[in-house]
Amino acid sequence: MNILKWIPIFSTLALCAQEVQPEDLLTDTLSLDSISVYDPSLFQKAQNSFLEEDDLLLLGHHPFEETTLSNLGSPRVPLWWKPNNHLNMTIGDRRLDHLSKKAIYTAVFKESFPHTKIIYAPTLVEGQKMNVIHQRPYKYGSVLIDYDRIVSEGNLVHEKLKTTRFAFQGNFSHPNIPYSSEWRFHSFKNESNWNGGITDDELFSSNSESNWELLPTQWTSLNTETKQKGLDWKHTYRYSNSAEIDYELKVSRDSLFYKDLQEDGLFYPTRTDSANSIIRVFTSTNHALRWNKKIDTDKDGMLGLSYHNFDFETSNIKQYNIHSSLSSVSHKNRISLAAGTDAHRRFNLLANYQQKIFFLGLNHQFELGFEKTHPSWKVQNDIIFYEPIEITDVNKPSTHRYLEWNMNLNEAISLYSSYHKIDDHHYYNASAMATQSEETIQIFQSRLKYKIHYKKWNWKGQVGYQNCSNTEIPMVEFLTHQKIYWQGSILKKATWAQLGTRIRYKSSHPGMRYSPMIGDFYVSPLDETEASLRCDLFANFQIKTLKIHLTYEHINGLGQGNQYVLKPYPMTKPFFRMSLIWNFYD
Repeated sequence: MNILKWIPIFSTLALCAQEVQPEDLLTDTLSLDSISVYDPSLFQKAQNSFLEEDDLLLLGHHPFEETTLSNLGSPRVPLWWKPNNHLNMTIGDRRLDHLSKKAIYTAVFKESFPHTKIIYAPTLVEGQKMNVIHQRPYKYGSVLIDYDRIVSEGNLVHEKLKTTRFAFQGNFSHPNIPYSSEWRFHSFKNESNWNGGITDDELFSSNSESNWELLPTQWTSLNTETKQKGLDWKHTYRYSNSAEIDYELKVSRDSLFYKDLQEDGLFYPTRTDSANSIIRVFTSTNHALRWNKKIDTDKDGMLGLSYHNFDFETSNIKQYNIHSSLSSVSHKNRISLAAGTDAHRRFNLLANYQQKIFFLGLNHQFELGFEKTHPSWKVQNDIIFYEPIEITDVNKPSTHRYLEWNMNLNEAISLYSSYHKIDDHHYYNASAMATQSEETIQIFQSRLKYKIHYKKWNWKGQVGYQNCSNTEIPMVEFLTHQKIYWQGSILKKATWAQLGTRIRYKSSHPGMRYSPMIGDFYVSPLDETEASLRCDLFANFQIKTLKIHLTYEHINGLGQGNQYVLKPYPMTKPFFRMSLIWNFYD
């Protein structure tokens, strides 16, 4: 793969902590209004139908790519590997990142009527999630209010869990001046009582005490509270038919409180000092100025500058970035480049080239990429010991070269493949210490997605294979998620229904464990997890604007015995869940 070495000449790319672009934000989140159209009847019909996003909203995680350790709001176990170049500094801690991800809605609500969505879902085991979303148009814009509340007497990861999210966003367009503005205020608060996986609830109790080894940490009274408040504000001025300039400001403040800590359990396995409480506060400010130009009827260009300031206790990290892109409609390609530097004169670089082609009757999209990035702020400041360390050659930049290939056989079948070559990978080792890989890591991935429809029967599935040359990036090799169901009208066509099953299988996992203190997973060979299979039966009903989801989860557990999401966290025993989604249009 030496051909990847010439990628940087394609110019493009982004550096440490550049502002996240909209397409990046949608990578791991949902966009409920992606089906929004101008015809009101079509919009309502789509919202009242069964959507792919329904399962994601109710589960709280992507069923193929990840799974939760226990409740909604718990850390999500990554099953399908995605590159992590440590560039995202808008959130001060990975734990906040795990807990606060939420659906992203379009800034502009195009319909001529208000829309309210109520979502209810039970958590595991004794708890509930309630989410209310309200969108309303106005003469010169629209607004959205999103309130989400989770309360759970959970097991495994949390004894008790309370999570509250709130977002208020809107947009404004001046009737006479070519100026528009978009804003979003968001807040997040999570309160948890960690018990380190210790529970005697019947849904988790195993038949053998050997399967219930207590974790080597004393988290039985670790109370944590995390908070985040942020404001995103974008201004756009179109000074000609072909050019516009926009300025965007993003400000966020994160606070983490660790209370009632016990002796010899706080930093395990790194160290065993005693402490009662820890408070950590981060402030992030990002300014971005972009110039967008339509060069001609075929080509579009962008040039931008950004400044990022990140405050963490006594540390202050400043970064300066420049990024650009050039795309062509006729050539179906896009070149993008970003580069930046910080106060320590360390340079970061990202570049990629995308090309769409039609070959042998199929649509293909290729992407070549190159990334050279320094360790994250956590590694730079060694959060385990809370003492800033000197920037030395030990913190070498990580180099990541990759090739991605997407192929659409038709509207129902698509194939994604990628190859990654990583040098000096940053990760947390078995001692939960930040370190870098001494060997080159190579990763290959292939993912097949398909939809098969015959009369009233449907089969939707994903099959994925991934292979890594080094266990320093622990990953599952084989994954599959299948959904087979019958769909049609019942009760004299008054109710639309889906009746079927979901099957999820993953092969064995090399082993990793989650640490609440570092807010991330670390390599743990002692926790190697065997393959697991989970089968659910479901019945979904749509009555006018109400959708009811009934599920009997993990039915195969009735005769299969104990299985683990990730050791030492077992799957729940079979149980029944009822959820609903209700839409209103007045």
